[in-house]
Amino acid sequence: MKKMLALVFIGVLGFVVGFQAQDNASVDDEGFIRNWLVLPSIDLGETAGNHEEGTQKPMFDKEYFAGQANAAPKAGDKVKVGDAELEWKSVKAGDDSIVDLLAACSDAGKPTENCLVMGVCYILSDADISDVKLKIGSDDSSLWTLNGTEVVRVYEGRAAEKDQNTKEGLALKKGYNVLKFACINGNGEFKICARFVDKEDKPVKNLKISLTPPAK
Repeated sequence: MKKMLALVFIGVLGFVVGFQAQDNASVDDEGFIRNWLVLPSIDLGETAGNHEEGTQKPMFDKEYFAGQANAAPKAGDKVKVGDAELEWKSVKAGDDSIVDLLAACSDAGKPTENCLVMGVCYILSDADISDVKLKIGSDDSSLWTLNGTEVVRVYEGRAAEKDQNTKEGLALKKGYNVLKFACINGNGEFKICARFVDKEDKPVKNLKISLTPPAK
């Protein structure tokens, strides 16, 4: 009986350690964030393919579900958007460090064209880091916030590439930082990527990425 209990304890401990290791993933060698939570996907209608501010600004600025601005989800959390119930899913970047949102939408049985996907990750820093840059890529238009403040907004139909847009003069605080994006796809490929670099454009590597919000 004692041996059985010991094996059960070891198994539970292994699960917890494994979960923590997965949940506190390192950025890659280039500093790219490879682990995200995404909410796929919200249908926007045919005009979403018009990548102009006049058309897409209201789409980015709209509240789609209650408490959206301050939402701190974890995998499996669900929200109500209109008559649809959507679930936050964990996704991982491919070998090129770019996240395929098209696959995330398809896997969830959600629209892949003329739609919007939201994403979030929790960045753990062991110290305050000043004067960093956020570099992003997106297909197509995208909006990015760091700790509740908008830092990048792009209106453009394009393929996603690394470091397409840069926001300088940012700071990461010790502990949890919250990076969010919203990305609109007209049609075709649907991808994002992001990383932090220092003022000399060297990747900030001493960061951990969590998909679990900080305890309140």
